[in-house]
Amino acid sequence: MPAPLIILLSSGFMALAMSAVLLVIARTYPRNIQGLHEWGLSVFVIALGIPLFVARDVIPDAFSIVAANLMLLAGFMIMNAGTRKFSGMPPRFSRTLLVCFVACYASLFAWFTYVQPNPEVRLATLSLFTLIVILDHLTLVLKKLPKTTGRGILIFSLAVLIVSRVVRLGGIMLGLQHPTSIFDDSTSQLLFMAIPSVMVPLGTVSFIMLGSERLRQDLEFASRHDDLTQCLNKKSAIVELQREISRSKRYGNRLSVMLIDLDNFKEINDTYGHLGGDKVLIDFSSKAKTFLRDTDLFTRFGGDEFMAILPNTGVEHATLVANRFHEAGRESEPIAWSVSIGISEWLDTDDSVDALLTRADKALYQSKALGRDQTQSI
Repeated sequence: MPAPLIILLSSGFMALAMSAVLLVIARTYPRNIQGLHEWGLSVFVIALGIPLFVARDVIPDAFSIVAANLMLLAGFMIMNAGTRKFSGMPPRFSRTLLVCFVACYASLFAWFTYVQPNPEVRLATLSLFTLIVILDHLTLVLKKLPKTTGRGILIFSLAVLIVSRVVRLGGIMLGLQHPTSIFDDSTSQLLFMAIPSVMVPLGTVSFIMLGSERLRQDLEFASRHDDLTQCLNKKSAIVELQREISRSKRYGNRLSVMLIDLDNFKEINDTYGHLGGDKVLIDFSSKAKTFLRDTDLFTRFGGDEFMAILPNTGVEHATLVANRFHEAGRESEPIAWSVSIGISEWLDTDDSVDALLTRADKALYQSKALGRDQTQSI
């Protein structure tokens, strides 16, 4: 059995198995992790095209040459679309432009198969068009995907595919390579076929890793944040507060906390229902975050109570931030809300988390006792 045929068959079986794994993962992972289905489908399309290549000279050229190469290009384009979905990016090109791109590719293959048969030009066409798609894919990965192991493997596989196509195009243009058919047993042809047989499965492994990495990140986020407001939950906030206190002890930085309570929240729930109450919680938390720095931490401490941790901040500056909360409440609509706030500052190395929060809670109680919609500090 010719070596190119062995490579093609092994590539087909490997791609088919990897696509099955990806498609199963796509069905079991949460729907917010997009792109997995397209990745699995792309590898499946490439796998389906391989038997058409193998059947060259047995079935019509329309299938073994035109359709087979069209499926290879389609596979890489679907793969690109999957990465765009995974990264949350919209399609880069219009559907019309993509259809024209594919139609041009198919037309060139049809022309150089039936009108002016030329395997060399067909191979150059395959290399050029897939090079364009893979280059766009690599650019997207470099710009939009987080730096993880899965991303690194994907970058490597795409880069190798790009280099192999550039070398193949250069060899054809310089007249150094004269492939006569897909089963040409020249060293360059064997390498050109062997590289995708390794890089496509390797790229599939990277997709599986990217999906699992995203799932782990989502689970970690869910374990640390409140579902409704996307603020830190109380458990995570206490951990972060202890960390900030340790940093204040080490470097002598100032640290303040704000306990914030939505005024008359039960009345809001009774008047507008729990959905209305949820809207108020979301509105308040989203506006509050805009008044805080990137280094500040905001948490839903429980029910209608929130806490802000303000590193490198004294009571004076914390009070200014609190005033912005009050102003936002007075402009709130369609459901009006206001907040009472208690502020406490970390005192010294003998202070404790419990003492800090107790003082802030007392200050909050004073704000409520004095008529609400105000800030007190202790």
